[in-house]
Amino acid sequence: QVVFSTSPEARMHTGSRGTWPRLQRRSRLAFGSADRRGVRIRRPPLCPFASPSTHRRRRCFAMVKKGPATSHPVKVRLTRKTTVLRRPAAAPAAAGRVGGRVAAQGSALHRERGCALCASPPHGLRRSVTSAPELLNSKGSDQRRVLILYTGGTLGMQDLGDGSLGPVPGALASRLRSLGELEDRKMPRCYFVEFNPIIDSADMTPSDWNRIARCIADAYYDYDGFVVLHGTDTMAYTSSALSFMLEQLAKPVVLTGAQIPIFEPVSDARMNFLGSVVFAGLADLCEVCLFFHGHLMRGNRSVKQSASSLHAFASPCYPPLAELGAPIQIFRRRLREPPRGRFRLQEIHNREILVVWVIPGFSDDFLKPLVSNTTLRGMVLLLYGCGNAPIKKKSFLHYLKRLNDQGVVIIACSQCQTGTVKLETYAVGKAFAECGVVSGGDMTTEAAVTKLAYMFSKGLPPSHCRQAMKEDLRGEVSTEETAFSIREPVSGLSL
Repeated sequence: QVVFSTSPEARMHTGSRGTWPRLQRRSRLAFGSADRRGVRIRRPPLCPFASPSTHRRRRCFAMVKKGPATSHPVKVRLTRKTTVLRRPAAAPAAAGRVGGRVAAQGSALHRERGCALCASPPHGLRRSVTSAPELLNSKGSDQRRVLILYTGGTLGMQDLGDGSLGPVPGALASRLRSLGELEDRKMPRCYFVEFNPIIDSADMTPSDWNRIARCIADAYYDYDGFVVLHGTDTMAYTSSALSFMLEQLAKPVVLTGAQIPIFEPVSDARMNFLGSVVFAGLADLCEVCLFFHGHLMRGNRSVKQSASSLHAFASPCYPPLAELGAPIQIFRRRLREPPRGRFRLQEIHNREILVVWVIPGFSDDFLKPLVSNTTLRGMVLLLYGCGNAPIKKKSFLHYLKRLNDQGVVIIACSQCQTGTVKLETYAVGKAFAECGVVSGGDMTTEAAVTKLAYMFSKGLPPSHCRQAMKEDLRGEVSTEETAFSIREPVSGLSL
C-alpha cells in the first residue's frame, strides 16, 4: 500500500506541490487534468520506482485507470508492461516524512512485481564494484532494503599470522551473515558489496570518494538506505565530502567503522555495525551521518578525537542526531529537512588545497613560493582562538593579500575543537578580513577542506566560492538560525 498525500503536512516535507507531483517529475510523466476519479497519462513513461539505468532497453508503460474516489490508502500494482496508479480523492494526514516512505514502498513493490531488469544489480553499480550485492539476511523485513559498502578499515581486518592486521577478501561477508540480530524481522534486508581492492583509510583519496559516491548514486533508487564501512583515520573527511557530493539527498547514508576488528571476541564493531544498519533503515534521515559508539552524528560535523578509545569520534559544535539507549532517542528537531529537488551527484576533481596550522614564531617565508604557484586554489588557515594570528608580521599579511588577489580562496578556522571564528571580534582578525580571508565559523577542518573542493569542482569563480563558504549548505556551519534552534529550551520542551 502506498499513500499519495497532498495534505499540508506532506507539502512541508515533500515540496510545495505534494508527493504526487514529485513522483510525476521523477518519471517524466505527462498527466492530463486531475479530478476526483483519477487522471490519464498521455504517453508511456518510465516506471517511477526504478533507476533510469535499468530501463535503457525496456520501458514500463503506465496508465492511470478511472476508478471510484477513495479516501484510504490505495494499492499500486506494478507489472512488466502495465503500472496501475490510483490517486485518492482525500488522502489521510501525513505522519512524518511521507516522501521517502512513498518512494521506499513503491520501490519494494517494483522489485517484487516489476521489471525483470530490476532484479539484477544496477548497471552502474556493476561498473563500480566487481561483485553483485549479496543478501546477508533473508529473514529481514522486505519493507526496507539497505546496501552495505565495505571499503576497508579495521572493522573487517583479521590477524594475518605475523602479528599484523589486514583485510581478507570475502571474510567479512561470512562473519556478518552469522550475526543473529540481522535475521530479526525488525531489521531491514541488508545487501553487501565489497570493494576490490579493499582500501586502507590512510590511502583514501578524492578518487575513492567519487567511487563511493557513484556506487550510492547508481543504486540510489533501488535501496532505502546505505551503510559505508570505512577506516577510522579518514572517516571524517569521507563523511564530509559525501555530504556535499550527494546533492538533494533524501535517504540516509551512514558511515561507521571500528577500533577493534569484528573477528575479535571483544569488539566495538558489532554494535557500530548493527546501529548503523538500524539508522540506515529509517525514512526520517535524509543526510550523511557518522555512527560510532552509540552516537549518530552529522557527517560534516564529526571529528576523530582519539586513536585508541572506543569513543573515537565526536561532534564538538553540534549535538548528536540520535543516541542508542533504552529506547533509541532520535532528536528530530536536529535533523535536516528533506530536499525538494531531485537527487544529483557532484564528483570532486579539484584537489589544489593547502592547510596551514599557525604556530608562534613561525617563518612566513614558505608563503613566498606559493605566490608564484599557479595551481593553488584554496587555503585553510588554522588560527588561534576565534581567529587570531600575529599581525606584526607584515610580510605574512602581504602574502595573503597577494594570494587573494590571484584568486586563491582563503578560509580561517579555529585550532580549538569548539568555538567559532569571528574575524571582526578583534583588531587582529579585522586585519585578516581586509586581506580577503573569509571566516569559516565553527566548521571543522575536514568540512572546510571538502567544501572548498566541492565548490571548485562545480566550476564556481572565487568570488562565488567565498560567498558560499559563509553559507550553510549541508548543516556544516552554524548560522544565527541554526545556533538558536539547537539551544536547549528552558520551557520544558525537548529537542
